[in-house]
Amino acid sequence: MPKIPNIYPMPNGTFRASVSLGFDKATGKRVQKFKNGFKTQREAQKWRLKILSDFGKGAISSNSSMTFQKFLEDYFIPDYKSQVRQRTFDMSQSKFKRLIYFANMRLSDIRASHVKQWQNAMFVEGLSNNYIRSVHQILQQIFDLAVRLGMLPNNVAKQVGNVKKEKPKVNFWTVEEFEKFISTFDKSNIYDLLYFTTFWFFFMTGIRTSELQAIEWSKIDFKGGTVLIDCSMYYKNQKEWYITDTKSVSGIRLLYLDDDTLSHLRYWKQAQSQVGDSQFVFSLADKPLVKSTLKRVLQAHSDFANVKAIRIHDLRHSHASFMLSLGMNDLEMQNRLGHADIKTTLGTYSHLRPNAMKEVAQRMNGKIHLSSDKTYTSSFKGNQYRPE
Repeated sequence: MPKIPNIYPMPNGTFRASVSLGFDKATGKRVQKFKNGFKTQREAQKWRLKILSDFGKGAISSNSSMTFQKFLEDYFIPDYKSQVRQRTFDMSQSKFKRLIYFANMRLSDIRASHVKQWQNAMFVEGLSNNYIRSVHQILQQIFDLAVRLGMLPNNVAKQVGNVKKEKPKVNFWTVEEFEKFISTFDKSNIYDLLYFTTFWFFFMTGIRTSELQAIEWSKIDFKGGTVLIDCSMYYKNQKEWYITDTKSVSGIRLLYLDDDTLSHLRYWKQAQSQVGDSQFVFSLADKPLVKSTLKRVLQAHSDFANVKAIRIHDLRHSHASFMLSLGMNDLEMQNRLGHADIKTTLGTYSHLRPNAMKEVAQRMNGKIHLSSDKTYTSSFKGNQYRPE
């Protein structure tokens, strides 16, 4: 028997129904009404709908004085924080500030027109579609919670709809461009050697920055030629950072390393040991690498090598392009990059091989052979009109 929300089977074979009538204005506690003894789920659901029809408006009006900001602080933020990773919650703080447009408005007074004006204001500000989408998703989640709690009759953010998603531009280096860049490091300098090894590893593995920051020497198997990626790092500053789970379950993966990469790692490990003990691979003072420093080094050496500027994350795209040039298929790419869904792999990198479909057609050439040994003669003249 399919379960209907707020309808509960009882031990005696009857059903119990519950309906939320909002929140008490004085105490802030949820107001609910219950009734037992229904013979069927349909009867229980019919009672619920009648109660909502009779009292729904009154339930919502009891919360008419609650402002958006109060709901955000008292209800949504505590609920949201309990469901997401600390990294996600911290990154959402700037998005919460974008909701100040609604701060002093009463929750029940917010209309679709207000949401649209808010969207338009962000467009005028010059924010990207994808950023506006992410903030709108937060607003939609807020109204979703208010609807579930019986404090709003519907979600006006859903009614307006989100803005169009922009396909992010995938920038990357070719092997030749990477060769120019990586050749600019002076490996006799301990800092340059660290950055050389770091950027080499980025290009040859395609791992995320947070994953690279968390790699410890215990995860490198020189004999087996592998590195285990099973954690990530949430880096706030030099004094506060945490080892966390990978972005998704599929992010846990064992990567096989080429001989050149293993050789560079061995050389770096020996150099690092002369400075001091470190559990982290990419570190000098046993502290994680700082992303802002990596950005600065990447920019400086790119300029010196006279290659186009890319982001650190674009080294991940560069690795994907490199894999495609080596003939790796989509499933192999998905597993190596740690994507949760192969749609992500296909959607992000399919355009990097524009000749793939042409190559498929070329491989079809000559595969079908015709024989004239036995043919069938039909008396059917067809149903197409032919002028006499």
